[in-house]
Amino acid sequence: MRKKLLLVYLIFSIPFLIYSQQESKFPINDSLQYLIDTSNNLTFEYKIKESLEYAIKAANYAHELGNDHYKSEAYYLMGYNYETLVDYKNAEQYFRKSLKYAEKANDSLLILWNNNGLGNVYSDGYKDLETSLVYYNKATKLGKLLNNSQEYMTPIINLAWTYIDAKEYDQAIPYLEEAQKLVVENKDVEGYCEVYYLKGRLALSQNNIKDAEEFFHESLKIAERHNMLLELSYIYEARAEMYEKQGNLGEAYKDIKRYQEYKDKVYNKEKLKQIEVARVSFSVDEYERELEIAKTEKEYQTKMVKNNRTINIISVAGLIFLFATAFFLYIGYRSKKKLNDVLKDKNVELIEAKAEAEKLTQVKSQFISTVSHELRTPLYGVVGITSLLLEDEDVLEKHRQLLGSLKFSGDYLLNLINNVLQISKIESNKVRLAKTPTNLFKLSQNLLNSFEYQAKSKDNELILEVPNDLPDSLNVDSLRLSEILINLIGNASKFTENGRIWLRIKILNKESNTINIRYEVEDSGVGIPEDKKDFVFEKFSQVDRESNNVEGTGLGLSIVKNLLQMMDSKVYLESNEGRGTKFYFDLELEILEEGEDQSSNDRNNGETNVYRRILVAEDNKINQIVTKNLLSLIGYDCVIVENGFNAIQMVKKEDFDLILMDLNMPYLNGSEATKRIREFDKTTPIIALTAAELGEVQEECLAIGMNDIINKPLNKNDLRDIISKNLIP
Repeated sequence: MRKKLLLVYLIFSIPFLIYSQQESKFPINDSLQYLIDTSNNLTFEYKIKESLEYAIKAANYAHELGNDHYKSEAYYLMGYNYETLVDYKNAEQYFRKSLKYAEKANDSLLILWNNNGLGNVYSDGYKDLETSLVYYNKATKLGKLLNNSQEYMTPIINLAWTYIDAKEYDQAIPYLEEAQKLVVENKDVEGYCEVYYLKGRLALSQNNIKDAEEFFHESLKIAERHNMLLELSYIYEARAEMYEKQGNLGEAYKDIKRYQEYKDKVYNKEKLKQIEVARVSFSVDEYERELEIAKTEKEYQTKMVKNNRTINIISVAGLIFLFATAFFLYIGYRSKKKLNDVLKDKNVELIEAKAEAEKLTQVKSQFISTVSHELRTPLYGVVGITSLLLEDEDVLEKHRQLLGSLKFSGDYLLNLINNVLQISKIESNKVRLAKTPTNLFKLSQNLLNSFEYQAKSKDNELILEVPNDLPDSLNVDSLRLSEILINLIGNASKFTENGRIWLRIKILNKESNTINIRYEVEDSGVGIPEDKKDFVFEKFSQVDRESNNVEGTGLGLSIVKNLLQMMDSKVYLESNEGRGTKFYFDLELEILEEGEDQSSNDRNNGETNVYRRILVAEDNKINQIVTKNLLSLIGYDCVIVENGFNAIQMVKKEDFDLILMDLNMPYLNGSEATKRIREFDKTTPIIALTAAELGEVQEECLAIGMNDIINKPLNKNDLRDIISKNLIP
């Protein structure tokens, strides 16, 4: 879209353009100047239909007055609006009409504007380089003759623009340099925006990505500050091309979306309006014809005053025509008003439907979150007690097998609950990334160990491959990464028997502060058919494998895909039916200084901590038993209280090395209890226990003074690790 000219100067020229003999005929709100100014202002607001209506009315009045200057202004505004709508045929028609009357009025400024407009039509619309240059050069010559640098600046910018579009960059450079001087001289905001944009495109053509990005950034700042919708659309389009050229497809995709968004704001919103414009903007040529007929009739009446009969017939015919025109205009107005009323009613219905849909989405999300929390609490008891019994050496082997099956079922149900909750949060846009210092070797090892029982039940071998030079501490959202790996390893376990499952980390590139790694989860299972490879990433999708008794919701891989998109990554799949499957994804991570990740260093790995006392605030009796026994297994002494009030009193009376605080307790919940404890005890570590999804409560817990958070149901290894991490030496 080329730089265009609006009738800004009219504010200063009003006193010289008012015709005193018409003052009684046109009140101020219906005057020609008022109509021109209103049309001009509406164009700035992209209200094209309304602007055209005022311009047409101004043209009608100008023809009635016989004022060539105002005819030219009105037709110019029509051409300007049609150019904005990318209707170049009509734009050319009205620019030529405006030019005709500007030449009659000997108005050099209007002649300049219309030559610039015709240059835009032939450059943008018809892609006719030679013709567009003819019109732009005419405009620049007039700008010099007028000694008006503001008006001279616009066709100069457009000449640079046209040569850049034609990829004749050497021709564009002198015009662009001259345009920059004129913009600075006139302090033209839109000019700054256009020049930075063109300099960005020129730099991009020279593969100077750094300069191009800087120029586009400056242009965007100006366009956003002044709500320049058209400018925003083509700047984002150009920057998307830059990112694509750079190989940054993620940013290119974002900019293409922004380009389409701003383009839609100008054009899509106008689709219905353009239809209305077609109905209300009757041909000005027809109106001129009517005026010529009326003028001819008047002359004929003067010359042929004696022929009254003929004059009367013509007058009656004219009246009938006018009444018919008025009647049809009235019918059109009624139809338009009726359509507007229907549209208003539909808009109200759409707003109400949108509000209802948002309400239902919120209710669904809250329901799933609440049910998930209530299911996790008893599951803690089931999984916890089962784990404790499996630790007991006195349990008979036949009972141990039953307990193992029970624990597997509990873990499966917990994973199902987590997947349903996660997909609900993703759909509600409630998932947020929270990066923390993480040891990937430790995290990967713990995850793989959690699948040990399932692997043994299917005679599978779990293999972890990690390079020796992998940094100890990397900045990543360990919670989301764990969810991704759990779903991928779980998927491999479901479709593999008597085989192997590999979890690998590969270093793709390593620099001083960043590292690019690849995670791979490979199995030797049944594989995935070629025609099902895209299907497996859809929600609730399951490949039909009749030979395998496989269960599941079909949510795991969909969750993996969505979480990786949030982390600016993508999951890839390689598989041959009957020969196994490999999923992999790449991450770019920040390398942290040694010592930042306390989760992997200086841990107390022993299980003899009898002199370390831990306060457990937990209201559920079964959970109290499970937590106490788990702490005993890893060597800690504990005191149990049932609510937040008792926890506060106990901390005031006795010394504890650490506090495990359940968030959901009666009388006084864990959050409020923590706030009150922090009023008199700033140092004792407090770890939150919750059955809620960690992402929902983590930020709040850390903000009120808690040191860490862990999900129920607990297992011995995770509990030992998080306590060791937070205990004060």
